Amino acid sequence: MPGWLKGLLTVILWTAGPTAVVAGVVGATGNMDRFGWVVVVTAVFGLLYGLEAGILTAYDLNSPLGWVALLIDMTWSLPNTVWGFILGNFIFWFVGTPSRADSADAGWVVFQPRSATGFGHSVLQTHGTLNLGGAGQHEKLHLLQARIFGPLFLPLYLTCYAVTSVIQLLWSGTLGWILKLAKVRDKIPLQPPASSVVSGFFGWIYYATLFELWAYNAGNP
Repeated sequence: MPGWLKGLLTVILWTAGPTAVVAGVVGATGNMDRFGWVVVVTAVFGLLYGLEAGILTAYDLNSPLGWVALLIDMTWSLPNTVWGFILGNFIFWFVGTPSRADSADAGWVVFQPRSATGFGHSVLQTHGTLNLGGAGQHEKLHLLQARIFGPLFLPLYLTCYAVTSVIQLLWSGTLGWILKLAKVRDKIPLQPPASSVVSGFFGWIYYATLFELWAYNAGNP
């Protein structure tokens, strides 16, 4: 299948698929007059995301796995797709540009940073199906995690951050502070290992979340 056809199908499927489902649900409840705007918003989102993914031919529609990824992103993992589209486009356009070379048939939309150092190089980032910097630093695994956990992914991620934040604060305010006074530790807060791309107080909070521990220990560079 040529690239132009994959792109066209991506736009059509993303525009028509979610819109048809939402319209069917709203219509079945008899609330089209009150919630017709939801159908319009869904259609606009589907068109915009479909255009972005389609122009970059992000989904390999020559492969069954490419179709599976598209269908998962459109259904089970749709909240992550919406989150990534909104937040990723809000952030990544300021520091990077879409890369067709890195996005084509890769199952996600990749932005490459415009600068030669910094954000997008030493620190990569993935939100839903939008990525900054490419496949390094275990970013592909975060994409897989989102597709596995679907609508649970973002709430679970937030919960993990809440738990590690509480642990770090309690440690820093009690035992960590005492050990620092006793000169047993150089720093009060718990510190992440050198492999973490984020250091310091927040670095441990970030690194110790279950999804990051999984990604760092999966051997995915």
